[in-house]
Amino acid sequence: MNLAQNLTQRIADPENIIIIDGALPDKVWVATHTPFMASNVLPNPNVPTYYVIDLSLISNQFEILIEWLSANNSLISFPDSYWFIALGHELNNSFYEAQIEDALKAGLFYAIKGEDLASLVKNFDNKDYPFYYQVETNNLEIPNGIKLIDQYNSKNIIFSVALIKSIFALWEVNPSQRKQMNFVFTKVTNESNESTVAFKVSFDNKVAYYDYSGGPKFNILDLSKLPAASVK
Repeated sequence: MNLAQNLTQRIADPENIIIIDGALPDKVWVATHTPFMASNVLPNPNVPTYYVIDLSLISNQFEILIEWLSANNSLISFPDSYWFIALGHELNNSFYEAQIEDALKAGLFYAIKGEDLASLVKNFDNKDYPFYYQVETNNLEIPNGIKLIDQYNSKNIIFSVALIKSIFALWEVNPSQRKQMNFVFTKVTNESNESTVAFKVSFDNKVAYYDYSGGPKFNILDLSKLPAASVK
Protein backbone atom coordinates (compact mmCIF):
# COMPACT_ATOMS: atom_id res chain seq x y z
CA MET A 1 0.00 0.00 0.00
CA ASN A 2 1.22 3.46 -0.90
CA LEU A 3 1.13 5.40 2.37
CA ALA A 4 1.28 8.66 0.42
CA GLN A 5 -2.16 8.23 -1.12
CA ASN A 6 -3.79 10.16 1.72
CA LEU A 7 -1.14 12.88 1.47
CA THR A 8 -1.13 13.70 -2.24
CA GLN A 9 -3.00 13.07 -5.48
CA ARG A 10 0.01 13.71 -7.69
CA ILE A 11 0.97 11.03 -10.23
CA ALA A 12 4.70 10.86 -10.96
CA ASP A 13 6.24 9.99 -14.30
CA PRO A 14 7.64 6.46 -13.82
CA GLU A 15 11.19 7.31 -14.89
CA ASN A 16 11.48 9.80 -11.99
CA ILE A 17 10.34 7.44 -9.23
CA ILE A 18 12.21 5.95 -6.27
CA ILE A 19 10.39 3.69 -3.80
CA ILE A 20 10.90 4.09 -0.04
CA ASP A 21 10.13 1.18 2.31
CA GLY A 22 7.23 2.50 4.39
CA ALA A 23 8.45 0.75 7.55
CA LEU A 24 11.76 2.63 7.68
CA PRO A 25 11.37 6.45 7.79
CA ASP A 26 10.31 8.31 10.94
CA LYS A 27 7.54 10.92 11.24
CA VAL A 28 9.92 13.82 10.72
CA TRP A 29 11.17 12.32 7.46
CA VAL A 30 7.61 11.76 6.25
CA ALA A 31 6.58 15.33 7.06
CA THR A 32 9.66 16.73 5.37
CA HIS A 33 9.22 14.62 2.24
CA THR A 34 5.45 14.88 1.78
CA PRO A 35 5.88 17.61 -0.90
CA PHE A 36 7.92 15.15 -2.97
CA MET A 37 5.51 12.21 -2.76
CA ALA A 38 3.26 10.74 -5.43
CA SER A 39 0.20 8.50 -5.30
CA ASN A 40 1.26 5.93 -7.91
CA VAL A 41 0.31 2.38 -6.92
CA LEU A 42 2.68 -0.56 -7.43
CA PRO A 43 0.96 -3.69 -8.80
CA ASN A 44 3.08 -6.20 -6.84
CA PRO A 45 5.23 -4.44 -4.25
CA ASN A 46 7.98 -6.30 -2.43
CA VAL A 47 7.28 -4.42 0.79
CA PRO A 48 3.86 -4.19 2.49
CA THR A 49 3.87 -0.39 2.69
CA TYR A 50 5.83 2.19 0.76
CA TYR A 51 6.19 5.82 -0.26
CA VAL A 52 6.61 6.86 -3.88
CA ILE A 53 9.11 9.71 -4.23
CA ASP A 54 9.12 11.84 -7.37
CA LEU A 55 12.76 12.90 -7.65
CA SER A 56 11.90 15.61 -10.16
CA LEU A 57 10.14 17.50 -7.34
CA ILE A 58 13.25 17.52 -5.16
CA SER A 59 15.57 19.41 -7.50
CA ASN A 60 16.63 19.90 -11.11
CA GLN A 61 20.29 19.86 -10.10
CA PHE A 62 22.24 16.64 -10.37
CA GLU A 63 24.40 17.30 -7.32
CA ILE A 64 21.36 17.80 -5.06
CA LEU A 65 19.68 14.67 -6.39
CA ILE A 66 22.87 12.66 -5.83
CA GLU A 67 23.09 13.95 -2.26
CA TRP A 68 19.48 12.93 -1.67
CA LEU A 69 19.97 9.43 -3.08
CA SER A 70 23.10 8.94 -0.98
CA ALA A 71 21.51 10.27 2.21
CA ASN A 72 18.41 8.11 1.79
CA ASN A 73 20.08 5.00 0.40
CA SER A 74 19.20 2.92 3.48
CA LEU A 75 15.48 3.73 3.13
CA ILE A 76 15.10 2.74 -0.52
CA SER A 77 13.30 -0.46 -1.45
CA PHE A 78 15.61 -1.36 -4.33
CA PRO A 79 13.65 -4.40 -5.55
CA ASP A 80 10.67 -2.09 -6.00
CA SER A 81 12.79 0.69 -7.52
CA TYR A 82 14.77 -1.31 -10.06
CA TRP A 83 12.22 -1.05 -12.88
CA PHE A 84 12.00 2.74 -12.44
CA ILE A 85 15.79 3.12 -12.30
CA ALA A 86 16.30 1.20 -15.54
CA LEU A 87 13.42 2.99 -17.23
CA GLY A 88 15.17 6.32 -16.74
CA HIS A 89 18.09 5.05 -18.85
CA GLU A 90 16.35 3.04 -21.55
CA LEU A 91 17.44 4.10 -25.02
CA ASN A 92 14.69 3.31 -27.50
CA ASN A 93 15.91 5.37 -30.41
CA SER A 94 16.93 3.81 -33.74
CA PHE A 95 19.23 6.76 -34.55
CA TYR A 96 21.48 5.97 -31.58
CA GLU A 97 21.04 2.21 -31.74
CA ALA A 98 22.39 2.32 -35.30
CA GLN A 99 25.42 4.32 -34.11
CA ILE A 100 26.14 1.72 -31.46
CA GLU A 101 25.92 -1.12 -33.96
CA ASP A 102 28.15 0.75 -36.43
CA ALA A 103 30.73 1.31 -33.67
CA LEU A 104 30.70 -2.40 -32.88
CA LYS A 105 31.35 -3.28 -36.54
CA ALA A 106 34.22 -0.77 -36.62
CA GLY A 107 35.75 -2.08 -33.38
CA LEU A 108 35.28 1.28 -31.63
CA PHE A 109 34.01 0.08 -28.28
CA TYR A 110 34.87 -1.15 -24.80
CA ALA A 111 33.39 -4.50 -23.79
CA ILE A 112 33.10 -6.13 -20.40
CA LYS A 113 31.24 -9.13 -19.00
CA GLY A 114 28.57 -8.59 -16.38
CA GLU A 115 30.61 -10.68 -13.96
CA ASP A 116 33.64 -8.42 -14.37
CA LEU A 117 31.53 -5.28 -14.09
CA ALA A 118 30.15 -6.53 -10.78
CA SER A 119 33.61 -7.54 -9.53
CA LEU A 120 34.79 -3.92 -9.80
CA VAL A 121 32.61 -3.25 -6.74
CA LYS A 122 33.67 -4.85 -3.48
CA ASN A 123 30.60 -6.46 -1.91
CA PHE A 124 28.60 -5.64 -5.06
CA ASP A 125 25.29 -7.09 -3.90
CA ASN A 126 25.21 -4.78 -0.88
CA LYS A 127 26.38 -1.56 -2.55
CA ASP A 128 24.09 1.05 -4.06
CA TYR A 129 24.36 4.84 -3.86
CA PRO A 130 26.71 6.74 -3.82
CA PHE A 131 28.77 4.27 -5.84
CA TYR A 132 29.18 4.95 -9.56
CA TYR A 133 31.04 3.58 -12.52
CA GLN A 134 33.09 6.11 -14.45
CA VAL A 135 33.66 5.45 -18.14
CA GLU A 136 37.09 6.46 -19.36
CA THR A 137 37.60 7.47 -22.99
CA ASN A 138 40.52 8.14 -25.32
CA ASN A 139 41.20 11.41 -27.16
CA LEU A 140 38.59 10.44 -29.77
CA GLU A 141 35.99 10.01 -27.00
CA ILE A 142 35.89 6.25 -27.56
CA PRO A 143 35.36 4.29 -24.32
CA ASN A 144 38.46 2.36 -23.26
CA GLY A 145 37.91 1.51 -19.59
CA ILE A 146 35.70 1.65 -16.51
CA LYS A 147 36.51 2.32 -12.87
CA LEU A 148 34.51 2.67 -9.65
CA ILE A 149 34.10 6.05 -7.94
CA ASP A 150 32.27 7.09 -4.77
CA GLN A 151 32.12 10.81 -5.46
CA TYR A 152 29.70 12.02 -8.11
CA ASN A 153 31.25 14.35 -10.67
CA SER A 154 28.97 15.79 -13.32
CA LYS A 155 31.94 16.46 -15.61
CA ASN A 156 32.57 12.73 -16.01
CA ILE A 157 30.61 10.06 -17.84
CA ILE A 158 29.20 7.93 -15.04
CA PHE A 159 26.35 5.61 -14.18
CA SER A 160 25.20 4.12 -10.94
CA VAL A 161 25.87 0.69 -9.53
CA ALA A 162 22.12 0.61 -8.90
CA LEU A 163 21.48 0.80 -12.65
CA ILE A 164 23.58 -2.29 -13.34
CA LYS A 165 21.92 -4.10 -10.45
CA SER A 166 18.56 -3.07 -11.92
CA ILE A 167 19.44 -4.64 -15.26
CA PHE A 168 20.58 -7.87 -13.58
CA ALA A 169 17.37 -8.01 -11.55
CA LEU A 170 14.95 -7.19 -14.36
CA TRP A 171 16.64 -9.66 -16.70
CA GLU A 172 16.61 -12.26 -13.90
CA VAL A 173 20.35 -12.85 -14.23
CA ASN A 174 21.75 -14.61 -11.17
CA PRO A 175 25.42 -14.25 -10.11
CA SER A 176 26.48 -17.43 -11.89
CA GLN A 177 25.02 -16.16 -15.17
CA ARG A 178 26.68 -12.73 -15.13
CA LYS A 179 29.68 -14.04 -17.06
CA GLN A 180 27.32 -14.72 -19.98
CA MET A 181 26.02 -11.14 -20.03
CA ASN A 182 27.81 -8.72 -22.35
CA PHE A 183 28.05 -4.95 -21.84
CA VAL A 184 29.46 -2.94 -24.76
CA PHE A 185 30.13 0.82 -24.47
CA THR A 186 30.41 3.14 -27.46
CA LYS A 187 30.45 6.81 -28.37
CA VAL A 188 27.21 8.28 -29.68
CA THR A 189 26.70 11.73 -31.20
CA ASN A 190 23.55 13.79 -31.62
CA GLU A 191 22.54 16.01 -34.53
CA SER A 192 24.30 18.98 -32.89
CA ASN A 193 27.57 17.02 -32.88
CA GLU A 194 27.53 16.63 -29.08
CA SER A 195 28.75 13.25 -27.92
CA THR A 196 28.44 10.98 -24.91
CA VAL A 197 28.52 7.25 -24.21
CA ALA A 198 25.76 4.69 -24.46
CA PHE A 199 25.84 0.94 -24.04
CA LYS A 200 24.35 -2.24 -25.39
CA VAL A 201 23.52 -5.21 -23.17
CA SER A 202 23.00 -8.72 -24.46
CA PHE A 203 22.14 -11.96 -22.70
CA ASP A 204 20.88 -15.11 -24.41
CA ASN A 205 18.61 -13.78 -27.17
CA LYS A 206 17.77 -10.52 -25.42
CA VAL A 207 19.28 -7.15 -26.36
CA ALA A 208 18.72 -3.66 -24.92
CA TYR A 209 20.34 -0.23 -25.12
CA TYR A 210 20.87 2.30 -22.34
CA ASP A 211 22.23 5.81 -21.92
CA TYR A 212 24.02 7.53 -19.09
CA SER A 213 23.90 9.58 -15.91
CA GLY A 214 25.67 12.23 -17.92
CA GLY A 215 25.66 15.38 -15.78
CA PRO A 216 25.01 18.50 -17.87
CA LYS A 217 24.80 16.32 -20.96
CA PHE A 218 21.92 14.24 -19.62
CA ASN A 219 19.60 15.37 -22.42
CA ILE A 220 21.88 14.64 -25.38
CA LEU A 221 20.04 11.43 -26.14
CA ASP A 222 16.54 12.31 -25.04
CA LEU A 223 15.38 15.89 -24.57
CA SER A 224 12.31 14.69 -22.69
CA LYS A 225 14.32 13.23 -19.81
CA LEU A 226 14.53 15.18 -16.59
CA PRO A 227 17.71 15.11 -14.51
CA ALA A 228 15.86 12.90 -12.05
CA ALA A 229 15.47 10.18 -14.67
CA SER A 230 19.07 10.22 -15.80
CA VAL A 231 20.82 10.58 -12.46
CA LYS A 232 19.64 7.34 -10.90
